[in-house]
Amino acid sequence: PQPLQKAPRQTDANAQNQENPKPDASNPKNAGDAKDKGRQNAPNLGSSPRYSAAKKTVVIDPGHGGTDPGAVNGALQEKTAVLAVAKKLGALLSAKGYNVFYTRSDDVFINLRDRTKFANDKMADLFVSIHANAAPNAAKAKSMHGIETFFLSPARSERSKNAAALENKSDIEEMNYFSKQTFLNFLNREKIIASNKLAIDVQREVLAQAKTVIPKTADGGVREAPFWVLVGALMPAVLVEVGYITHPSEGELINNSKYQDALAKGLADGVDVYFSNQR
Repeated sequence: PQPLQKAPRQTDANAQNQENPKPDASNPKNAGDAKDKGRQNAPNLGSSPRYSAAKKTVVIDPGHGGTDPGAVNGALQEKTAVLAVAKKLGALLSAKGYNVFYTRSDDVFINLRDRTKFANDKMADLFVSIHANAAPNAAKAKSMHGIETFFLSPARSERSKNAAALENKSDIEEMNYFSKQTFLNFLNREKIIASNKLAIDVQREVLAQAKTVIPKTADGGVREAPFWVLVGALMPAVLVEVGYITHPSEGELINNSKYQDALAKGLADGVDVYFSNQR
C-alpha cells in the first residue's frame, strides 16, 4: 500500500420516503434536542471563520479503497465517489488555511485501525470519514436515500446498526482487535458531546449545500452508531454518509462532479461552523 499522504496546500481560495428520516427528538443526543436547536440554526459562516484555521488540523478519511470497493451499484463504487469528495473537501479546507491530511489519496486499502492511528499521530483536531450508504436489499433501493451524519456511540436503532454493519464488514480483523472493553473505553462523555456537535454542524451545512443542486435532498439526520473506523480517534470524529449509492438517481448524483462540489462545500462549511462555535 502507498503511504498515507498530506493534502497539497492550495494558494487560491479557489430523496423523501426514507425510513425514519428524522432523528428521535426524545434522545438528548440527537440533532432535534431543544438544547441544540440554536446550533442547528447557526449561520453559515462560509469562508470567514472567527478563529485561526492555520492552527487546526483536519484528517479526511475517504472510506474503503483498493480491494474493498465499499457499496456498489453496477459500475458505481463507493470508494471512487468518496475519494473524489474527499479531495474536493481537502482543497477547500487547505485554501482556508487548515492543515489537511488524507488517510488515503489514491485507490489503496487502509485498514480501519490505521486510519484513526494516523489521525492521532498527526494530532488532528477533527477526523471526518466520508462514505456512501446502501439499501439492505433491492426492494428498499428506490425508497432509501438522503444524507446522514453519524458519531460514535452504541447504536440505538436498527437503521444505525445496519449502517454500521455495512461499513464495518470491510475489515473483519478489526472486530477482533477492538475488544468490547476497548470500545467502551473510547466512549468518554466529553468526546461524544464534541462529536455530536460536529455532526450537527456538518449535517446541517452539507444538507444545505446539497439542496442548492437537488432541492428535495432528504435529511437523514444525526445518528449514533458503533462505526469501527471512529473507534480510537482521540479527537471529535464523524462519519458522513453522503447519500445512497443504491438509489436509482442519488447513486448517479454522488458520482456527479457538480454535486460532489456541493457536498464538499457543505463539509467545509460544517468544519468552519464547528470551530467558530467552540469560541
